[in-house]
Amino acid sequence: MRLVMIGCGGMGNYQAKKFTELGVQIVGAIDHNEEHRSGFCAAYGVPHSFASLEDLPFFQGKADAISCCLPDSLHAVCCKQALGLGFAVFCEKPLATSMEEAASLSVQAKDLPFMVNFSKRSTPALAALKQVLEERTLGEIQQVEIAYLQSWQKSHVWGDPQEIFRWKWRLLPSYNPGGCLSDLGSHLLDILFLLFGTVDFEKTEKKVCDGVPLAYQATLTVGNATPCTLTCSYCDETWDDSLQLTVRGSLASASLNTSLDRKHIQFTTAGQESLPVSSPPLASAYQNFVRWVDGGVPGKPDLEDGLRVQALLEEMNR
Repeated sequence: MRLVMIGCGGMGNYQAKKFTELGVQIVGAIDHNEEHRSGFCAAYGVPHSFASLEDLPFFQGKADAISCCLPDSLHAVCCKQALGLGFAVFCEKPLATSMEEAASLSVQAKDLPFMVNFSKRSTPALAALKQVLEERTLGEIQQVEIAYLQSWQKSHVWGDPQEIFRWKWRLLPSYNPGGCLSDLGSHLLDILFLLFGTVDFEKTEKKVCDGVPLAYQATLTVGNATPCTLTCSYCDETWDDSLQLTVRGSLASASLNTSLDRKHIQFTTAGQESLPVSSPPLASAYQNFVRWVDGGVPGKPDLEDGLRVQALLEEMNR
């Protein structure tokens, strides 16, 4: 597969590493930031680079796909232009900043491969939890709690967000109007859809804003009307970067916390006996995208997954 990377910052470099490990050839890069672009091209031996999306037609016949690693508000315009030129698309989450934007992509995509990078799906511990749910060893599901907690806005653990654009754009309404809900919450909603099939919004419990939402909590229902609490934050006081999920059932409960253990869940019986459980991880979105573009095998998470998350984000952001 021949790939053009659009956006050569932190996420662009992370994706490039993942894709090149799978044998993907990065043939082009587009980024208005000359420092990011030149450093990226030097690191990955990229032969062609440009500063503007207007130059994307140059890669027709030279590339098979693009990856969109731009800030959230630019996802839709980037993907729309790529689809119009016939490229397969790999887009960072969320799909767009509104359902109207997302729906326009659906119309344009037609039969082109299109995937949304809900990367938390491939967390090994999540695969173990999915297996436990499919085996129904928890009994009747009674309660779900899911959270994605980061501290960087308050702790500056990854640098001062006023100085490092990778974090600064997440605090700017022009780039990330949904704040932590669209950024972190999109992962959580995708996981809930993956595990339970249906997710419905009930009400917002708490929302802390400073330009954009910095912390958010809501009540949802999942599956067969099971109550669920969703929490996400850029300013948590306990965890720097932690995905957490607990499912309580009538017979047992299962929980994961990626800050403590990315590979295992804790399975706890009604008698309070707790043991770690693991299973083979799910294929990554990167692997699935390469299979789709090179081999014609449709993969997940796809455009439909992005659309259902987008619809719920729009409802929750009102």
